[in-house]
Amino acid sequence: MRQPPKKIQPPASQFEKPAKERLIATADRLFRLLGIRAAPGLIAHEAHTNMDTLAKYFGQGDALAGLFIKSLIAECEDYWRGLAADFPHDPETQLRRWLAFEEDQIGYVMEPRVLLSRTAAELFEPRTQHHPLLREIEDYWQVERRRVLGLCRAAKLRDPSELADKLLLLVHGARNERGAYGRLNPSRVLQKAGLELMVLHGAAVRPAADYGPDLD
Repeated sequence: MRQPPKKIQPPASQFEKPAKERLIATADRLFRLLGIRAAPGLIAHEAHTNMDTLAKYFGQGDALAGLFIKSLIAECEDYWRGLAADFPHDPETQLRRWLAFEEDQIGYVMEPRVLLSRTAAELFEPRTQHHPLLREIEDYWQVERRRVLGLCRAAKLRDPSELADKLLLLVHGARNERGAYGRLNPSRVLQKAGLELMVLHGAAVRPAADYGPDLD
């Protein structure tokens, strides 16, 4: 008598974590790859669970998107904390290092700063009420602006508010344009343009930092 085929089970390692943790990790991965609109059914399937379990913990999925946004913001904050720890009491160097870092982003598409911008664009819907998750991203951008403004002031640069806005315009422009132009143009001149602005506002003339390979 033939035996019925055994059901193929995924490797045991896939179930080492509870379903809730698997859903969070899977949603984070898919949101990074596919965007915030990744289907809840796909998330549940990839996490080896079902929609009932997803709904039990996260409703229709907005809670998962909220956790994703918080994780991106936390990654951005980790960078700023590290920068402050490496160059305490040296706000001008922090600004210079920030500009160099923003220019030399090899994996720019998957960078948390770029993913925040992409997520904000996906959440924006002019015909509906302002999405609370979009507000969370915008609130963080205000935190970023206050931080850059604070560094400009601490470095005693002229017209710090105007300089901070100019630098943020450069940086956010570079983050967003790479999807069209790639890493080399025009964002390759971000550091140079930012330093020129800093000098115009009273910073000392110093060589640009080189933290990556020569791209010429």
